[in-house]
Amino acid sequence: MRWFRRNVDQVLTEFFAVRRRGCAGPRLERVERVETVLRDCVEQAAEAVLDDGELALLDAERQFRPTGAAARVLAPAVLLEFLPLVLDDPRWRPEDPGELRVHVLTVGALVRHLLAEVQDPEPCVVHTVGAALDRAMRGAGAARPTVVRE
Repeated sequence: MRWFRRNVDQVLTEFFAVRRRGCAGPRLERVERVETVLRDCVEQAAEAVLDDGELALLDAERQFRPTGAAARVLAPAVLLEFLPLVLDDPRWRPEDPGELRVHVLTVGALVRHLLAEVQDPEPCVVHTVGAALDRAMRGAGAARPTVVRE
């Protein structure tokens, strides 16, 4: 029996450890930048999705270790809600075509990873993420991976 709850920090740490395997040079740097963008987005936008109890927990966590506090407080399912922002918002989306392709493909792989991990994600969230991924794939000139659960 697990006495702790998985969080966004754990999911991203594990996902990117696997994603970096076999990468070197510019590709590795791009993958690392995607991780940084995701973590920054979570930290900056977390307060918009947290309820009062979670906000109190976030404030307490920031007092002990400010860096990465939101990622340690948020459940993995909440990360799905941030991904359309990471794909659509120009603040988080790279302009360079090579960067954009790695960004979109990495987020697509993260979506598949999260859908395998999160039990019963909200259908509207899955639809919104899928639509954002479609738009981003078209914009990056990449073939869209399958996202929808069967």
